[in-house]
Amino acid sequence: MMSKVPVILISGFLGSGKTTLLLRLLAHTRQIPLHAAVLMNEMGEYDVDSAIISAEMPDVPVEGLLEGCICCSKRNELAGALHTLLNQKPDVIFMETTGVANPEQVLEELRSPLLADRLYLVHSISVVDAELFLEYNSRFTADKELVRTLHGQLRTADFIVVNKTDVASVREVVKVVKNIRKLNDTAKLQTTEYSRVDLEPLLEPVLTSISVGAKPMQVSQPVTAPTQPNEAKAAYISGPVKNTERSDSVPKPRSTAFKVISAHHHSHNHTLVSNQPHSFSRLESLTLHQYSPQPLEKQRLEDFLTGLGSSLLRAKGYCVLPEEGTMLLQFSGSRLEWQPTALPVNQGYVTLIGEQLDKALITDQWEQCFLSL
Repeated sequence: MMSKVPVILISGFLGSGKTTLLLRLLAHTRQIPLHAAVLMNEMGEYDVDSAIISAEMPDVPVEGLLEGCICCSKRNELAGALHTLLNQKPDVIFMETTGVANPEQVLEELRSPLLADRLYLVHSISVVDAELFLEYNSRFTADKELVRTLHGQLRTADFIVVNKTDVASVREVVKVVKNIRKLNDTAKLQTTEYSRVDLEPLLEPVLTSISVGAKPMQVSQPVTAPTQPNEAKAAYISGPVKNTERSDSVPKPRSTAFKVISAHHHSHNHTLVSNQPHSFSRLESLTLHQYSPQPLEKQRLEDFLTGLGSSLLRAKGYCVLPEEGTMLLQFSGSRLEWQPTALPVNQGYVTLIGEQLDKALITDQWEQCFLSL
């Protein structure tokens, strides 16, 4: 009988630090060593996070499911992508969902006949942005589907990472933890920054199953990265606590510096069977591509992103800058970060994720921003 491969699922809302945690887990598996594989799910046209992994760990197999969530529009492709990874004979598979995916549906898919005999779940991890968690909970109160998604990311977790505590006040962190406990009083919880958590307990079930060679026991579920400065020790709270960059062809260069190459409206208004949980309905993604051979000016790009206001929740991509060369852009909430990268990028691109984005207006603003280049 073919042995099952352990799976670790990582979920969490936009910009919470999921990929940073994944990079830390991958680095740790290399030291053990374990052969890891990754399934990455993103809303945009390009797989930014997979490119980050491939740039740092080109030997790690990555399957990317783009322009949709594995909890709904990409659900039918999930089994195929996982079987592709299983052909690589990994010791463990990490699955990172989009920031707006409801993991309750993903877990249901893992229990399907197509996957249950090949995979088993050892951990469902949820990453929370300590600075923005309360704001998002308040902001999306009227959107019941999105609230269900945010809560589902916490209810299904057996391990919760309250991240970015360095940019949140102590009072905010205490309130965030209190709100989480109302939704999940059984998961272990760790407060930290830059997704620094104790990795050994998370990988212990994987190591045990490999060393023992016996059929592993599944972790019970609730019924219902890059080096950073200012290293800080994470606070642990035990219970009770309730693809690489794609080479797709793109249109020929236009006169403007950027052009919309993807405008994805992520709607979960489909008919559901029984009482199956579903996700949000009003968030969209929009991918812009750099066609002008002239590099972007960093300040213009920053002014453009901040000028979009509260409708923009997340932005990420690779930009070619005049002095720095290719840089990885990460924007979440109101915070913008640039990171150097050795990844070869011929043409820069940026994926925007936001609430009811005005795509026509954004396109016009891009063109106005670069007309004088």
